[in-house]
This record gives sequence, structure tokens and C-alpha cells, in this order.
Amino acid sequence: MKSTIFKCITAISGVLLIFAACSNSTSVNETPPTIPSQQSMSIDMSEMNNAQKVAAKSKAGSNFNAAIYRAGVAKLILDANLLVPKVLVGAAQERDPEEVADGEYQWSYSTSNQQNDYSVLLTANVDSNDEVNWNFFVTTSSTDPVLNNFLFFSGEAEYNGTEGVWYYYDPNEEGPVSTVNWDIDEDGSVVVGLEVLSDRNGNLGNTIDYNFDGDTKVLEYYEASSEARTTISYDINTMTGFIISPSYNNGTKSCWDANLEDIACSSS
Repeated sequence: MKSTIFKCITAISGVLLIFAACSNSTSVNETPPTIPSQQSMSIDMSEMNNAQKVAAKSKAGSNFNAAIYRAGVAKLILDANLLVPKVLVGAAQERDPEEVADGEYQWSYSTSNQQNDYSVLLTANVDSNDEVNWNFFVTTSSTDPVLNNFLFFSGEAEYNGTEGVWYYYDPNEEGPVSTVNWDIDEDGSVVVGLEVLSDRNGNLGNTIDYNFDGDTKVLEYYEASSEARTTISYDINTMTGFIISPSYNNGTKSCWDANLEDIACSSS
């Protein structure tokens, strides 16, 4: 009788141990997490540039020209913060990771940008909710100071990489110098928002919000020093759009048609 009871207890204990082992697993996914795409760090206003090239520059009205100029300024600010991280993300997506522990992955690779070489260790740690903590450690002699396994940027994202936040660092600054929130849906809609947290380039407090939904792209650029907010919106198919900016046309909504020529804005 005692022997039978002992065997039952042993069997039950084994089942409990297996259950406990499964419960302590950090992730139920057997595949590595998806590295967030370069879209999470980008705004795409390329339709405006293409339309300007197709149409003679003399035909484009002042409203469209004012919009494309200000969109270019916003892109310069975004690139100043995120151009190199975007290159490193793109290079990582071409590599295969190594699983170093349960729910822990790493990518080790080298890449270059504008004749500058970078060695990167990318780590991904998956928590019990299948959310991923990303860390890009960079070594390069192309910066001042030289970087040696420096945490260049980090992030928190969904397992499939469609939603999250990036934090970008500078060795000469304490804490992140900028943050980027993103949300990329399967239907193609994209939301990206940059906030500058450092005054290293004179852009402290500036924000850039980009929204691509359906056929419409909207770019909002807020300049903290002047408390000025510029909004640019256009249809990617018809190329009709408008700009609202305190520094243009007294902040009045100013529209253009499919030929990029100035038109009166509709009341709707």
C-alpha cells in the first residue's frame, strides 16, 4: 500500500515539475521576434518629390512649394536623430539571430554608412507577455568620442514588431536624446511620432507626427522655440493637399490641386 502511494506521489510530482517548467518559460513563441522595420523610424513623403519632378517647377504653386520645403525640414530633423539607427536596423534584418537562452536572442554583425564602419551587437529579450526589449550596442571609431559597445539605441515592441517605442542615445548626453513611437498595421496604415529631448542640435522640444491612413498622409511638425505647428496633408493618388503654417500665408489653410497649382480651399 505504501509503495503504491509513493508511486502516485512521484508521478504527481513529475507532472507538477513539468507544469512548473512550462509556466516559467518567458515566451510561448518558438521563432525569434521580428525586428521592427525601418518604417518605425521613417516618414515617407516621396510622392511630393515625385510629383514635383513630373510637373515643371514653374507650374507648382507657392502653396505646394511651401509644403514640400517644410516637409523637407522635418525630414532633416528626423534623419539627424535616426539616420544611423535606421541603417543599423536594416542591416540587422539581413542577419540570422542566435538564441543564447530561453527568450533571449542576439545578432552580431558589421555594416557601414557613408564610409563609416559600425560593429553591432543587437540583443532581444522577450518577457512573459511576449513583449520584446531591444538593445543596439555599437562599436565605431567614426564618432567623437569613439564608441565601444555603447548602447546607441534601445526599444520596446510587440513580438511582431508592429508597435512600440525607440530611445536614441548620445555619448555626450545623459538619458535618451529622442524618442520615437510607432504603430504599423497590416492594412498599411503607419503612425510615427518623434520627440526631441535634447538641445544638442537646437531642436529641444520639437515633435514630428506622421500619419498614413488609407489614401491620406498627414505630417505635423511642432517647433518648440516658436510654439509654431505646421500641418501638411495630401492625397497620395490625386496629389491634392493643403498646408497650414504660422510662417506661411498668415497661418491660413492653403490648398493645391492635382496639378500642384494654388486653389481656394473648400469649406469642408
